[in-house]
Amino acid sequence: MCVLHALRADRDARSTAKVNVLIRHIVMWKLNEGEGRTREQNASVLKEKLEACRDAVPGIVHLEVGIATPGLDSTYDVVLVSDFTDKAALDAYQVHPAHQAVKAFLAPIREARQAVDYEL
Repeated sequence: MCVLHALRADRDARSTAKVNVLIRHIVMWKLNEGEGRTREQNASVLKEKLEACRDAVPGIVHLEVGIATPGLDSTYDVVLVSDFTDKAALDAYQVHPAHQAVKAFLAPIREARQAVDYEL
């Protein structure tokens, strides 16, 4: 009977424990040439700026940036896939100076942007 009580207690503890839900943030950009750079150069600079956020912004669990491979069918130039500890971390990222610098860089060269956020 003790084993049964222990199993029930473990089940109850797991069901009431607060589970941290990761938030995945995916963004794709279509870029233009501008600011003295080609579209490809702007994509490389954007990748560097986004990757700099990885260590600068608390709450980022994973951050990956990809540039579309030439010759493959792609409608966007750059994709960001990032995971945050929770929604508060994503919200903090949005207003962080490193992210604001990315937005300022993008303003004159961004043709289109698509984004989605969801819980993992």
